[in-house]
Amino acid sequence: MALTLIVVLLLVLATGIPIGIGLGIIGLGVAVLLDGPHALSMLGPTLYAANNSFLITAIPLFVLMSEILRRAGVTEILFEAVTRWVGHLPGGLGVSTVVTSAIGASITGSSIANAASMAMVAMKPMLDRGYDRRLTFGLIAASGTLGILIPPSIPLLLYGAITDQSVGKLFTAGLVPGIVLTVMLIAYVVVRAITDSKYIPLPKASWADRWAQTRYASGALVLPVIVIGGIYFGIFTATEAAGIGVLYSLILTLLIYRTLKLRDLFSVFMDSMTTSCMILFLVSCSVILGHAVTTLQISQSLMSIIESFDLSATMFVLAVMVMLVILGCILEVISVIYIVVPILYPAMVALDIDPIWFGILFVINMEIALVTPPVGMVLYVVTGIAKRPISEVISGVMPFIALLFLFLGLMIAFPAIVMTLPESIR
Repeated sequence: MALTLIVVLLLVLATGIPIGIGLGIIGLGVAVLLDGPHALSMLGPTLYAANNSFLITAIPLFVLMSEILRRAGVTEILFEAVTRWVGHLPGGLGVSTVVTSAIGASITGSSIANAASMAMVAMKPMLDRGYDRRLTFGLIAASGTLGILIPPSIPLLLYGAITDQSVGKLFTAGLVPGIVLTVMLIAYVVVRAITDSKYIPLPKASWADRWAQTRYASGALVLPVIVIGGIYFGIFTATEAAGIGVLYSLILTLLIYRTLKLRDLFSVFMDSMTTSCMILFLVSCSVILGHAVTTLQISQSLMSIIESFDLSATMFVLAVMVMLVILGCILEVISVIYIVVPILYPAMVALDIDPIWFGILFVINMEIALVTPPVGMVLYVVTGIAKRPISEVISGVMPFIALLFLFLGLMIAFPAIVMTLPESIR
């Protein structure tokens, strides 16, 4: 039944209809077939209930925080500071791009926003210093995906809302894997630079210049400490952290950096509202489909299949990873979360799979999906900014997709990398 539902959904989406509307049509169609016209009377309450959540309120707040910082050019300030410290190293600008992406991930919660910011800031300097176009495009796309792994992460927040898991634990579970992936990306760039002499490092910055730029960037560097540190130490919830992040971002950009003007706020709010509405509309329509999944008892059918094949927890996880890679290549991230997680969660509980660990594996799969054609959204973002054929971006990102698969394998083989930090939270 699950396979039939997915096939029907793909056929509907193949018509070119927007994903959110397609999800809603399938969910509502199943409800009418099973319950008759009476199901239509539940549409309004279902849509309202989908977003009537204190936790979901964090999404538009994190989106607004990200838009404020993006519009104020904070990514450029961070990039300049990081470049002062590492620009003279082999592959220094590439290293700076990865490090800035990691820091940017901690203040955006979105891989698309992260990749777009880095493409605008780092692409031209890298190309000007002799970096291969494909390496440049691939690195920016791959490091941009850190946006949904390093907290605050919108997909992790949605996963926590669906599974009723602690968002604080999910966020902290993403920290160490995010650092590991950052180191892997840096290592790849350094090795490429050492083996190819055409990458020209920058002159070494003076200590005075380094500290001056770091002091200037310190206001932005404090933000992730406030947001993630506050959640980790239990000072405030994820939603409260998002609100505090918005307030701090406004103070930072309007009063300290003064790179954002009061007249800019209207367009900032409008753009963030557009993005938030798109996400919440997807959430609402996905919930309608989720009711159909529950009514059809697809989770129970999945458990019967697992029992009949006598799958172990490890085999189940590996099978799900393969399925997620395939789905991620053809569906948008939020849609995959709302289609798959409600089906899988009961099976995870029955097999005693830690939902926090699984949530991180899920998000890593979505990172891979974001840079995998044909639907990989980050590919289109980088292509649009670079104004080059998408084939160049796809070619450049292929080695990084292999690196992401290696990273996923490490997180499966060594769960302690993911679980040590969240287990320290009481």
